[in-house]
Formats: sequence, C-alpha cells, structure tokens
Amino acid sequence: MEINNIFDLVSIFVKASLVTIEVAFLSIIIAFIIGLICSIALFYKIPVLKTIIYIYVEFFRNTPSLIQAYFIFFGLPKIFVRLDSFVCSVIVLSLLGGAYMCEAIYSGIKAISKNQKELAMAIGLSKFDTIRYLILPQSISISIAAINNNAIFLTKEVSAMKIILLPEIVYQAFAIISLRSDLIIPVIIMMIISYLVILIPMSYVFSIVERKVRFAEFGH
Repeated sequence: MEINNIFDLVSIFVKASLVTIEVAFLSIIIAFIIGLICSIALFYKIPVLKTIIYIYVEFFRNTPSLIQAYFIFFGLPKIFVRLDSFVCSVIVLSLLGGAYMCEAIYSGIKAISKNQKELAMAIGLSKFDTIRYLILPQSISISIAAINNNAIFLTKEVSAMKIILLPEIVYQAFAIISLRSDLIIPVIIMMIISYLVILIPMSYVFSIVERKVRFAEFGH
C-alpha cells in the first residue's frame, strides 16, 4: 500500500467505502427478507418453526457479530467450507440483521388489533390475502422507524468485519496506520468523512420513506 499524496489516501477510502456500501446494501435486503419470512412464520404460530425462530433471534441478538464472523470465516474451513471475506460478511450481517428485522416487523404485527384480523376472516379473506393486504402493510408501516434504524445499524456493523480481513473503511484505516503512523490524523478524518458520506444520505432517504409511509397510513 503506497501513499505518496492525499489523492492516494482518498482513493483508498473511496474503494473501502464502496465495499462497505455493497456489503451493507446486500445485507439489508437479505436481512429484511429473512425478517419478513420469520415474522410471517411467527404469525401462523407453527410450533416447531416458532421455536427455531426464537432460538435464532436470541442467538444472533445476544452474541457479537465479531464472534459470528470469526466462527464462519475461520471455523468452517475446518469442515471444508471456505468462504471469502465478502461472502462471509454478507452472511453474518444478513443473519444478524434478520434477527433484528424479525423483531421489528413482528412487533408491528402484534400491534395490529385482533378485531381487524377477525374482520378479515369474516369477509372471507384467505390467510394469504390477510397477510398480503392487511397484516404486512400495517406491520411494516408501524415498524418502519425500527427497520430504518436496523439498516443504519447494519451499515455501521460492517466495520466489525475487519476481523475477517474485509477491506472496508476501518480495516483500511488500521492497515494504513500500521504502516504510516504519521498519518493518524488524516486517516481518522477520512474515516469520519467516509461514514458521514454514507450514513447522512441514508438517514435522509429513510426519513423521507418514513414520512411517506406515515402519510399513506394516516392520510395527512
């Protein structure tokens, strides 16, 4: 890693930021899908599946992502399953995010009044249509703020993947400082700028989405 001027430093952090964005984007999408599927399964109260989902949620909520990543990246090769740092990071963050998304969406489902569910049955809606037209739209509307917060949390959690050598922002910062201790201040400034450039637009977009969803829900 050769750094001769500020442009070299900027180039390194631009590439690291793109890795962070890519991993975060994929993880957020997959996590949302996992959360959605788990929430629907909990809604239907399938006994065995319900227990498995509860164990999954509690495990990933109560263990550090660092340990999860370390186990998958360094542990699975012992049983001949080798994953590169990018794939491993997406898997870990998707599973971690899925646990939080499940909690958020299912909390929204539980907030829907029982009368609405009974009314859906009374007018002859199938379970699928009840989920599709009644449960999911309202539950996502109710939990949209939590979903957005989880997305931002996952983006910041990409930094933990430095443990498995993912060339994201923090990993590159540590690598530069280990070679050039004289660049500590510029590197810290570049780290802060990189995260602000990623997270401020995200927060802005999510706030717009939240307002639009609330507008659709309440009609004002």
